[in-house]
Amino acid sequence: MFGWRTIRSASEVAGAEDTLSRLHQGPGGIGSTSGFGRLAAIALVLILGMALLAYWMVERQRAAVEAARQETRAEIEAILTERIDAADRLARSADRILSPLPVMTPGEEATLRRFLNASHLAKAREFGVRVEDEDALDSLVAAGQLTELEDSTRYWIVRPDISPANVVPDLRTVLEVLGARFQERLAEMELPPYRMEITSALRTAEQQARLQRNNANAAAGASSHEFGTTVDLSYAAFAPPAEVPVELINGVSEDLRPLIRRIADLAFESVSGRKSRELGRIFGQVLAEAQDEGIALVIYERQQTVYHLTVGRAM
Repeated sequence: MFGWRTIRSASEVAGAEDTLSRLHQGPGGIGSTSGFGRLAAIALVLILGMALLAYWMVERQRAAVEAARQETRAEIEAILTERIDAADRLARSADRILSPLPVMTPGEEATLRRFLNASHLAKAREFGVRVEDEDALDSLVAAGQLTELEDSTRYWIVRPDISPANVVPDLRTVLEVLGARFQERLAEMELPPYRMEITSALRTAEQQARLQRNNANAAAGASSHEFGTTVDLSYAAFAPPAEVPVELINGVSEDLRPLIRRIADLAFESVSGRKSRELGRIFGQVLAEAQDEGIALVIYERQQTVYHLTVGRAM
């Protein structure tokens, strides 16, 4: 029995050696072509596994980014909804205050038509200088005899189609006085600080001549607009306040503030558009007082929805 086990063990050793030899050198061994194929397959599986892991990590990151984006969008929508509601409340309040107010009477209109074009032209010649063309305009601006109005201030805006608007310095002072008085009157009534809209300012003699050829409503002869002493102020539209109300802007990030600004402007413009005649009467009273003081002459235009305003005395 012992001998048989020994022989069997020897056979086993021989068989093991043969197997090792075939694995190392023969067909199917590690050193064979098929062995390299198995290694390549394993490597490919590892590469694919790593690629899948990387893809999973990218997708997970993308999902996290999308979730954050959705959360941010929801926060922005909530802020905008809240501020739109607040702007709407302010607009409704202004609308309620203006709704029972009377509009300008014929007598009040007549008060603002006491001084017609001849009077305005006389003041223009007294306090301004006629601007013949663009070269003359540039020289007068450089000399400080004319000044360019800012497109937007706390008291007025200049319509884009007439910018830049040039006037004599005295007229700029008159506009500041009128804007301040108008907003004081509005504040007393708990109304937003609406601003004047300047629709026309200086026109050179060349520009005025072209206007007369193309516009039947343009005054014949010289116009006070040619001297930098006159502007037209709309009574059909009033610009929204220069500053956004604190309750609309507090707690809002800088990147959202321009959007809140537009929301506020639209809310206030909706009221001033509907109630322009009521606001026009308030502003007309300010103009009438200024005319009585001699600081301005006014024409309440009928063919155009503007107050034609000329400086009345040195400021």
